[in-house]
Amino acid sequence: MEAASLRRGGPGSVLQSLAEAARERSRAFWIVAGITTLAAVLRFATLGAQSYHHDEIVTASRVLRDGFGHAMNAVWFSESAPPLYYVLAWVWTQALGTGEWGLRALSALAGVAVVPVAYLVGLELRGRRAGLTATALVAVNPMLLWYSQEARAYSLLVLLCAASLLYCVRSLRGGRRRDVVKWGATSALALGTHYFAVFPIAVEAALLLRRRGRAVLPGLAAIAAAAVALAPLTLHQMSIGHAEWIGNFSLGHRLWEAAASFVTGETGDIIGRPERPPIAVVPLVLALAALALLALRGGREERRAALLPWAVAAVTIGLPLALALLAPDKDYVLARNLLPALVPLLVVVAIATTMPAARRTGAALAAALLVYSLGFCVWASFDEGLQRPNWDAVAGRMGEPEAPRATVTWALGEAPLRYYLSTGAIQVKASDGYDWLVHELDFVSDGEVPPPPRRLLGARFRETANEDTGRLFIRRYRLPGPGLARLRLRRLPHAQLGFRSNGVLLDGVGPG
Repeated sequence: MEAASLRRGGPGSVLQSLAEAARERSRAFWIVAGITTLAAVLRFATLGAQSYHHDEIVTASRVLRDGFGHAMNAVWFSESAPPLYYVLAWVWTQALGTGEWGLRALSALAGVAVVPVAYLVGLELRGRRAGLTATALVAVNPMLLWYSQEARAYSLLVLLCAASLLYCVRSLRGGRRRDVVKWGATSALALGTHYFAVFPIAVEAALLLRRRGRAVLPGLAAIAAAAVALAPLTLHQMSIGHAEWIGNFSLGHRLWEAAASFVTGETGDIIGRPERPPIAVVPLVLALAALALLALRGGREERRAALLPWAVAAVTIGLPLALALLAPDKDYVLARNLLPALVPLLVVVAIATTMPAARRTGAALAAALLVYSLGFCVWASFDEGLQRPNWDAVAGRMGEPEAPRATVTWALGEAPLRYYLSTGAIQVKASDGYDWLVHELDFVSDGEVPPPPRRLLGARFRETANEDTGRLFIRRYRLPGPGLARLRLRRLPHAQLGFRSNGVLLDGVGPG
């Protein structure tokens, strides 16, 4: 099948369009199939290799630990997102369980599915070459790979927003009722997955209303119904303030982090590592060069094709930024919240690098970005320093406590370490007002660090082990004999362990 046939003459749905292409043995179809297979290999090959991270523990052990009613109640009181992902995840885990591979497979599947959708978006906007370039950029984007291996809602959000963009483009070009209905349905589902879907939906709705007028009402009705249904949950979650921690970090830092993360994935604060600006410079320069090429060499048709995805990306990033500046208490600017902008941005880059007027320059930029991104994906898949901390290995090395034990480590590592220890560990703070007695003190650090000073421990504790689990190190202290000592809880979080902030876990110990 020719590209134009797939773009306009084929059936409306994504699956039917791709099936039609397969029957016609289109070369484009087989290229997309190969790129999609590569995306699947990248996402599934190492899917269960990393330990759960902090937010994933919330999904696995707080939301999905019991029946469906408990899961929905947990979304009500402990989440800051709509329920659709958790509904699907609960059903999904009834068959595959809540282990790393099984639970993350839902996100991985969504991450693979967005690859052919990106092709169809690029195809609709600017033809086969733009579509193929877009699908390749999506397949090897490190940020999309990261969230395809995260047991949270973000990969599903990206898929649904990409599908919404596709049906918006089709509605603008053809005005068919079924495309408008599909736009409304995918937009409503995206809104039911994450509240930041409202920003791309708003752009698409405005453009559709301007071009199609009353014909857009069926799609808007579906979105309005979803918004009304979500309103009580939204208001309740906002009153709890689970997302207010975002404003504790400077807005400038978070904007830079978002730009770097879009091209290199979550390789900084979220995994407890310092930012690495040099690794983000090359892909950012390449992407900016592509945008400059579009501005300087692009013709009317290329710029017109790029306008919709560019507008979606600009508003998805710009409106939350404006809200953060005008109302600091509504500052939710964060790389993962801005993910609905990523696929549209990659589509714009694809259009820019496939312009006939700059074919060689564009092809060189696209090739360089693809090679860099694929290489980075492979590197991140095997380098522990670019991954989630391996709390499972730490828990395995620590084992069951032989006596009351306290563990000092990264505050965001407490929940996953509790999950993997399975010893009934509890998180404690000095503000709890208890005096705790322990026999053992363990310090888990990011890399090997100097021993903690005696003022944190107490004079009687003696070092008994300094163990390496890869990136994370465990330094153990015990009291001689069977006695217990009072825990210096106010001082322990100040231990220098290579993390931004520390917390304390206790195994099998009661107040003194």
